[in-house]
Amino acid sequence: MKITIPTPCSEKLNDVNFCSKCQHQIIDFSQLEDQTVSKEFEKNKVYCGIFSPNQLGRNIVSKTISNIAIFSAIGLIGTTANAQEKITCTETPQPKNETIQNETIEFKIIVNKSDAKDSYSSITSYRLLVNNEIIEENIEVGKEYTIKFEHPKNSHLNVRLASNQNQYQLSRNYTSDNLPKEIKLQLSDFKLKPIIMGKIAIKR
Repeated sequence: MKITIPTPCSEKLNDVNFCSKCQHQIIDFSQLEDQTVSKEFEKNKVYCGIFSPNQLGRNIVSKTISNIAIFSAIGLIGTTANAQEKITCTETPQPKNETIQNETIEFKIIVNKSDAKDSYSSITSYRLLVNNEIIEENIEVGKEYTIKFEHPKNSHLNVRLASNQNQYQLSRNYTSDNLPKEIKLQLSDFKLKPIIMGKIAIKR
């Protein structure tokens, strides 16, 4: 499924994304993963939506039970066929590749409050994501938190903070070697996330 918005809409929404022109609530898909977006389209008729630019114009595939069932059936057929044939192995079995090793990532993080009455002052909590996976869903501004999780060894870390109140977010890229023990940020570091809203066109 490929989602596009041929004609973006600039209609102003209220706090609960209600559109006075269309007289219904507009669903915000901009923070959702592909699988969640796909499930929403399967369950409901969606006419309008809010998306981030990188969600549009590309294939969004959902893992379904039928996909798993087909895969399992093929595996079962292959196993049955192999069981009926006698295979003689003349080569020395090679050791299997070891699974990906994880390492424990731990750091402290704080986003300091701002005294200024600006667009950032509405941010009171945020989500912490690493490589687009949610690590903490509700972190309060002005409080220091210790973050600890398992992560594939020697892989990069994209640390993203997304406001729970609006479309502001920020991101930082690290490796396990240069990740600081304490990340100190300011509300002014958040940037408005670009979004596209409008009537949806779907290509399957």
